[in-house]
Amino acid sequence: MTDTKLILRPLIGLMDRQTPEQVEQHLVREMEKHRRLRDEAVVLEAHADETSAEDDGGQADAAYITAMIAVHAQQTVVSTLLDILGYLPATPKSEIH
Repeated sequence: MTDTKLILRPLIGLMDRQTPEQVEQHLVREMEKHRRLRDEAVVLEAHADETSAEDDGGQADAAYITAMIAVHAQQTVVSTLLDILGYLPATPKSEIH
């Protein structure tokens, strides 16, 4: 493993002709999606912690791992868009867990 930052180069091309305001709109939507994915993963983690692997054949653990893959992939989307935009836009407050 390395500490090299991941960048989604296709997003750079997609955002090339977008105004900063448009990039900001995309970024805010993707940040909201990241929060939803994170919240879903938290619920699945709790379920996996409560469920014995023997009881469900490891399905709860697999669901949690799948959810975390989506969370981390979405974080890369958010990070790339932040790099493109160059600043953190104001976002609607999210509910506290």
